[in-house]
Amino acid sequence: MPTFAKDHVIILPHAEDYRDSYTISLAEVLATLNEPELHEGLSNERYTAEKTIRKRRIYLYYYQTVPLQAQPHERYAIIDFVGFSDA
Repeated sequence: MPTFAKDHVIILPHAEDYRDSYTISLAEVLATLNEPELHEGLSNERYTAEKTIRKRRIYLYYYQTVPLQAQPHERYAIIDFVGFSDA
């Protein structure tokens, strides 16, 4: 599973609104993305990642993309949804 640097993560505006309203930090998003407890690829080319941080289970839905002039294994994550539930 690839890891994503902070500058390789794009959070779409509606997902950013969820992240902001749920007070999920960018560090928590990166931890969920890079060190998930559960990671699945879905048939619609979207991925999910889940991780429990403190007393919340954080959920991410994202797409992976590769830039045209990428280095080997360089990928971007485009986050489409950020959510949580109480753990």
